[in-house]
Amino acid sequence: MVPLGIVRVALGLLTVFFANFLGRAAVRTARGVQAPSRLTPWMIRYLLALGAILWSGGLDLIAILTLVLSGATGGYGAWRELHPKPPENLVAKMFPKDPGEK
Repeated sequence: MVPLGIVRVALGLLTVFFANFLGRAAVRTARGVQAPSRLTPWMIRYLLALGAILWSGGLDLIAILTLVLSGATGGYGAWRELHPKPPENLVAKMFPKDPGEK
């Protein structure tokens, strides 16, 4: 049987993953790009995984690290959604101008 600590760490990693997508979905919903119904599943996943960690062991080191890391990754996901990378100009890369052309 797998020790409970390993399961809690795996749930912590999932919680961090869910927090990133929750932050991104929250920004998209606030901007009106997506419907609020797309935010709800990420919130439910995040809260259930976090609740399982807290329920199984209480507020210990694994739970605190999960809370801190999920807060950081949620903020990072929101920041990445607010500051998207500009699209690459593939035409200029594929067909560079000749040295004599302007």
